[in-house]
Amino acid sequence: MLSYAGIQNPYALGKYSVEKNAKVMQRYRFIHESLLRIAAGHLPAREDWDIKVALGKHLYEDAEAADRLRARITELRTSSAVLNQEPDAALSLLMDELIHARNDLELMVGIYGVIKPALLDAYRSHTATTQQIVDQPTIRMLRSMILDLEDQLSWGEQMIVSLQQSGIYEDNGDQFKAGIASLLAAAGGIDGQQPKTAVLPHRIRSHEPYRIPLKSVRDPRKMGPVTWARTSVLNPPEDPVQRSLLAKMRVRQEEMTAAELIAAVLFSQKNMPWEFYRDLARHLWDEVRHALFGQAALESEGIDWMSRPQYTSDYDVNAPKIPGAQYAWLAIGIEEGAMKRPGKAGEFEFCRDEAKHPLMTQFQDYDWADEVVHANLGRKWSPDLIGEDISFVREIAKNELDHFWTEVRRAQAQWNEGAS
Repeated sequence: MLSYAGIQNPYALGKYSVEKNAKVMQRYRFIHESLLRIAAGHLPAREDWDIKVALGKHLYEDAEAADRLRARITELRTSSAVLNQEPDAALSLLMDELIHARNDLELMVGIYGVIKPALLDAYRSHTATTQQIVDQPTIRMLRSMILDLEDQLSWGEQMIVSLQQSGIYEDNGDQFKAGIASLLAAAGGIDGQQPKTAVLPHRIRSHEPYRIPLKSVRDPRKMGPVTWARTSVLNPPEDPVQRSLLAKMRVRQEEMTAAELIAAVLFSQKNMPWEFYRDLARHLWDEVRHALFGQAALESEGIDWMSRPQYTSDYDVNAPKIPGAQYAWLAIGIEEGAMKRPGKAGEFEFCRDEAKHPLMTQFQDYDWADEVVHANLGRKWSPDLIGEDISFVREIAKNELDHFWTEVRRAQAQWNEGAS
């Protein structure tokens, strides 16, 4: 079609006025932001490694979706003041109940069995029924979100089947799934356009706020024991260069504990600008990606990394602290500190020049680039979190580092004593 730049159905009347469009997208925004927070709250608590990875990826995609929705809503004669409001009491109750999923399977069927399939259907319908010329910016935005949802659901459906077939759970998550589906129906569906009743549902599990765990969890059926001590790969080689290379792979794989710490900051810290949550979602996903760097590198060498003890100190030592101290420890103490040589530059050069390992060289190249971004995020947000200037924050980070390494050294000594 040469006319209308290829836009189809240019004469059809759309379903959405400006006001209605903004109102519906407010619901979309709220759902993505709620899913972001739910995933952050559950990331340290979930057992399955692959679920942790997916939560990190998908919460970042939810943050990006919410960010685009926020921008589009304000283009539709809508004040930015509404962007932090909850659009529907029933929708809020739905998210309050979803975060109280009690195990991996319940969380998966709630998100990937109910909420995200309904989101995908809503977005497909929205793009098909809105006026194709006037609302082309919304259509373009939703198309990219549809692609993400399709990928997420392809993964989520497989994970649900895997969990149901594992024999671990007494039921198939059907009861929890039905409860979440009924709450979504009570909210009028994703877009709020379905019939509602004047009777709001009651709380089932959400009488008390969800509490993020103080210890991160790994699946004891599949993975080695959790420890604060760093441990070596299986059968470390005698060659010092190869031994150092494998140790670097192992440290990268252990960065899931850093992602879990950012999840705690993201979940626990209230009343920050939206940009803070968007930035931390990206920071969190970067740390998950770094764990995948190590996982891929170790697996490429034929190493069964999952059988080894799982280091969780970044999260476990820092979990009792306030979010400002947690983030200052990581983004200023660890990541800004890694900008000093040898630091990240030295790790990259070692993999390139001494180990001559192309895959790990590329991983370290991008790890270094990410750490520059993270140090900048630390300088951007830590002063706001703590309420002091950056020089004071660096003193806090130094003190937190001292405490951290004291605890890790103590754990290392205990581990070595037990292993001897």
